[in-house]
Amino acid sequence: MILMKRIVAGVVFAVVILGVFASLCISNNNTMTSPSAMQSSSVNTQTQSQNQIDVSKLHFYMFGLATCPHCKKMKQLLPEAFGKNSLTYYELQGNDHNSNLFSELYSMLGVTGVPVIGIFYDNRLVAIVEGEIPEPSKNVPIIVETAIKEKGVLFITDKTYLIPLNQTETIKKLENIFMNGEPSEG
Repeated sequence: MILMKRIVAGVVFAVVILGVFASLCISNNNTMTSPSAMQSSSVNTQTQSQNQIDVSKLHFYMFGLATCPHCKKMKQLLPEAFGKNSLTYYELQGNDHNSNLFSELYSMLGVTGVPVIGIFYDNRLVAIVEGEIPEPSKNVPIIVETAIKEKGVLFITDKTYLIPLNQTETIKKLENIFMNGEPSEG
């Protein structure tokens, strides 16, 4: 099982916001099916400066559905906030390859809804978000800084989890899933 780590209050706040803006595309069954992540139980109240993150080093890989309004919103907001080439989108409907990769995410993390967004910083997976990211230009730098500070990959769903960097096999599998989809138009 993955070791529990402290999560900065800014990310907890972002998770609360994510819960408020929960996607209708996300299933109500958000149980973790794998013991590969444990819920964080403590909060560090230090504030983080968004100026430390170089947004040009960000890239997003997103699994979604054309019929999902939250996927459409993220497909619009992420490139607006971080540049037109900052997002690689993987359509699930009608694409067996992408659906198989999404099934691997389900097996590893228990994700059941879309969008599922892998946030990469400097070519390294730092966070996975199931659902919409509210105010991405504000919250993504906080998420990235927190992941770096806590030395792991954040998994934000209805709860927040941390996959420690020493879980190299798990992180490598997740990176491969996000980087090996078949990009889709629009």
